[in-house]
Amino acid sequence: MNVQDAIKNRRTIHSFNTKLVPEIIIERAIEAANYAPCHLHTFPWRFISIKQEKRQLLANEALDLKFQNHSLDAITKEKVLKKFLNPSHLIIASQVLNADAKRELEDYAACACAIQNLSLSLVGDGVGSKWSTGKITSTQQTYKIIGIDPNQEKIIGFIWIGYGELPPKIKRPLVTSIFWEW
Repeated sequence: MNVQDAIKNRRTIHSFNTKLVPEIIIERAIEAANYAPCHLHTFPWRFISIKQEKRQLLANEALDLKFQNHSLDAITKEKVLKKFLNPSHLIIASQVLNADAKRELEDYAACACAIQNLSLSLVGDGVGSKWSTGKITSTQQTYKIIGIDPNQEKIIGFIWIGYGELPPKIKRPLVTSIFWEW
């Protein structure tokens, strides 16, 4: 698939089946991520593949967060469990922290570019993904489960990888209506 097609065909997958993605595809996607543009060559991105045991622990943490003050609904519980356990892979994306605010922002932009490269590589191989954030990405328990020191790195998202139904294409504005000035 050419780059333009990969860009135009990339969609956020919300519901994954349990079919496994070959490791070579995951490795290729991580390698593509490493080619993202990076001001000052800081290479601040980190990617950790989370296996099923830790995914179950993260699912339990998500359930605790979701149902802190509510009763546990079996249908919603099943939905949360499928979200964590169905996708072939769960990659944790984190950013190495920097005390300089400008550098921190530039590093976040580089991480976002790396995640986009990863996503486009997956699309090129016929694999879907979803980059998500939320409460689960910032709890102390999540950092403990994954083994990330929050004083050194910040989790910037979970990347769900696998096969699933593509959502419909969204209508985007025409380029000429966005910005052209000469």
